[in-house]
Amino acid sequence: MAQGYRQGADTGLDLDAWRRLVDGFGEAVVVLDPDGVVRLLNPLAAVLFPEARPGSVLPAPRGRGQDLGGGWTAWYERSEDYLERAVRRFSVLTDRGDALRAVVEMAPAEHTAVVLPGRRGRLEWWRRTPAGDVVVVRTTRQVVAGAAGLDAVLEGLVEHADITCSDDGPWGGPGDGVAVRLTDGGALVCFGGRDLELLRRFADRASSAVEVSTRFADRERTVEVLRANLLPAPLPDVPGVRLARVFEPAHRTAMIGGDFYDVHPREDGSAAFALGDVAGNGLEAAVHSGRVRQSLHTLLLVEQRPARLLHLLNAALRAAGSRLFTTVVVGTMLPVQAGGLRLNLAAGGHPAPLVLRGNGRVEEIAVHGGIVGVLPEVRFQQTTVLLAPGETLLLFSDGVTEARKDGDRQELFGDARLKDALADCAGLPAEAVAERLRRVVFGWLGAAEHDDLTLLVLQAED
Repeated sequence: MAQGYRQGADTGLDLDAWRRLVDGFGEAVVVLDPDGVVRLLNPLAAVLFPEARPGSVLPAPRGRGQDLGGGWTAWYERSEDYLERAVRRFSVLTDRGDALRAVVEMAPAEHTAVVLPGRRGRLEWWRRTPAGDVVVVRTTRQVVAGAAGLDAVLEGLVEHADITCSDDGPWGGPGDGVAVRLTDGGALVCFGGRDLELLRRFADRASSAVEVSTRFADRERTVEVLRANLLPAPLPDVPGVRLARVFEPAHRTAMIGGDFYDVHPREDGSAAFALGDVAGNGLEAAVHSGRVRQSLHTLLLVEQRPARLLHLLNAALRAAGSRLFTTVVVGTMLPVQAGGLRLNLAAGGHPAPLVLRGNGRVEEIAVHGGIVGVLPEVRFQQTTVLLAPGETLLLFSDGVTEARKDGDRQELFGDARLKDALADCAGLPAEAVAERLRRVVFGWLGAAEHDDLTLLVLQAED
């Protein structure tokens, strides 16, 4: 301090007098020498400028600067400016953890913990470690007994209370402080915060930030649960069959859309399968495709014949008030004792499946039927296909054949290119077939946007 005083004396600046003056200010004040080194700061500045330490350089002063002469400067920040800065930071945070870290880091106190009710009656304590990291500790509610006065704040009996922490606990260490109520049964626990009014105003803004981020997190969890029910299930193991798929929704981030596929093994070694396309893409189409999938899954309990299954599905969707066009291929597959698979297929308004024979020839399976879920009287045909060992059935959505060329959006991928690409897959296992077709189609698309795009490969084992 004597050295700091002499440095001030060289320029006529009396640091002791300045200290007595700024300690009574209602705004944060930091005084820097000509080298940018912090020479004094008042109690509020110690809170609002946590990076300011006597004897250290203040790298990025903020607020209002004032020239004191001789190269000395003072920097001021009003509590209103500080609160506005906190609000700006909080306003861009939608992640609950990020919001709580920001509250702990910006709180107007030398040391802060945020305590919130957690799951199963426990408490969450968010606080800063000596290394500067913000961590969360989960405890039982009984630990509140170690911080006298805190329980009344958590119970909502008082808006704030002086607290005494008798031993080391999740609040970060013993000492006297103040707890200010947050919404939803939480509290801001501060040590070294000398301005109760500022703490209360900060707590109001922190409450809003935590509430918004928590609500957003709850919504995200709800979306994830709903989304999980809309995503296709992993392909199962089916005796005598190799399965592979390509599933590329138009909305790649959400990974949901109007396309769907399912494979349902049965105890007798057979399996039912489906691939469909609901008009449109995005959430509405995904919800409807989920309804179609659930209906099919339920109807398979009472009906296995593909054409009859589509007839029942059409009636079920119409009864549910369906307004979106749905095209679908459904079928059953059963391993043949001599080798290969016997497939029974029916389709409702869907592109015809393709078969890749052992000699490399590609055949289109003529199976016809109207769009599902719109008209009361729709006819569906059923056909049987035999696959020899190693032969492949390909089901696909029209997002494949209607993929638009990169650089020429008027030109479609088309049926002929798909057949040629499938013929080039002769001799490949199912996974390699799916991957090669995916590369060919996306090579055609480039980086362009695309509709929902789905392939399902069924291959008889050798």
